[in-house]
Amino acid sequence: MNDIWQERKKQNAIRAYKKATLKKNITKAVILIIILNFLFPQYIKRVTYPFLFGHNSTEPMQISNEDSFQDITSAPITFKKSGYSYILQPKVKYSVTGRVGYVDAYDTLWNKFYRGHSQHRYINLVPKDIFLVIGSMAKPEIFSMFKFEHEERGGSISCKGAKYHCYPHIKQAELNNYHPIPATSKINLGLSTLLPNDILYMEGYLVDVPQMGLSTGTRKEQTHSNIIMNGYNPGKCFVLYTTKIIINGVIYE
Repeated sequence: MNDIWQERKKQNAIRAYKKATLKKNITKAVILIIILNFLFPQYIKRVTYPFLFGHNSTEPMQISNEDSFQDITSAPITFKKSGYSYILQPKVKYSVTGRVGYVDAYDTLWNKFYRGHSQHRYINLVPKDIFLVIGSMAKPEIFSMFKFEHEERGGSISCKGAKYHCYPHIKQAELNNYHPIPATSKINLGLSTLLPNDILYMEGYLVDVPQMGLSTGTRKEQTHSNIIMNGYNPGKCFVLYTTKIIINGVIYE
């Protein structure tokens, strides 16, 4: 009888140890996921968001040789978001597919703290800025020569060291800085998965936001802008009311 009791006690101890070990491992895994999500939020989102909020495109993605413009006449778009009222004036129907050079996320906790005191209305409207290249600049062997940077709504491009001599490959018509205004929450979630080198399709309307001093203008007046090339600024950014995006073959709309 004593042997049976000892064996039962031993088995209970083993089960308790396994249970405690499993609980400890689960706790470690949860903590690791939280840390990874804090340090590298895009990667967790890239695994889950396509299944939760997107769907796969049946068309292969083809980088644009030039972006598509169509001047339009349209009534203003009005909406409220997080207590702010916005009025957008559509100017141009627009679409483009390019390679992402830089993503500047304004809606992070740091930027909400750092910029929020003076730019919360803008951050609420434009959660991210995107530097995009198309055409020959988006070819992998050329794209790898460039160094992209971004600060306070302005993008810059330079060479990754003198050995590349990339400046002859920089073409004003093949690069641009975008202020995308997501038309839906799914588009906003999709944009939060973006990383440099992604292939991105954007569709929507270039707009003016007069109350905030944001202007895109019509195709005839438009110049690619707020981008520093060789130390000079060639013009305006594109303020894009974004109605559809495709990221690496996943559609958000």
